Amino acid sequence: MPSDSYELPFFERPDLTPFLVHLTKNHGNATALDNLVSILRDGKILGSGRTGRIAGPHPACCFMDVPLSSLKYVLHKRNLRRYGPYGVLISKRYAYKHGCRPVLYMTKSERKSLLGKDQWWRAVTLEGVGGQATNWIHEREWRAKGDFVLPNPTLRAVFVRNTKEAQKLQDLLVKSPEDFRARPRTILPLSIVCQGLPYMK
Repeated sequence: MPSDSYELPFFERPDLTPFLVHLTKNHGNATALDNLVSILRDGKILGSGRTGRIAGPHPACCFMDVPLSSLKYVLHKRNLRRYGPYGVLISKRYAYKHGCRPVLYMTKSERKSLLGKDQWWRAVTLEGVGGQATNWIHEREWRAKGDFVLPNPTLRAVFVRNTKEAQKLQDLLVKSPEDFRARPRTILPLSIVCQGLPYMK
């Protein structure tokens, strides 16, 4: 047991992780891979507004507190419209230091009565737990207000669909390193991390 009861023993618990994951998706004419490359070039994740289901006047960046072993459930084919097999991995320590916090799960009426509009970006709608209503608690979401600057220049890791795309991104990073404000130490193919989900080949 940890000497301090407030320490989280990530290495002892299969349901806990020291990392947060931000997944990208297709948007307009840009593919999820295009959006990942854009994030690495800019060195930051741009906050989403209402189109990203963020309530209130402030955009926010979203992350998931999901162990890598559970990503294959999040990235099921039925969820492809919401997020693709591309993204970034950051440490919770870095995220917390830069204003990222677990969201508040609550009904819309609770959000209106308990939070000022200025804080609505912190809330995710939870209208039931029986499987028949809005419920995103499986994402164990964290959010940061506005844009989120990534560790610069070295990022822990990024995800791509498969080994072929990992090589393609690696070649791009080696060819033009000056074009990227955030450069990953590792490129993880989700076809391997997720143990061979068929559509990731």
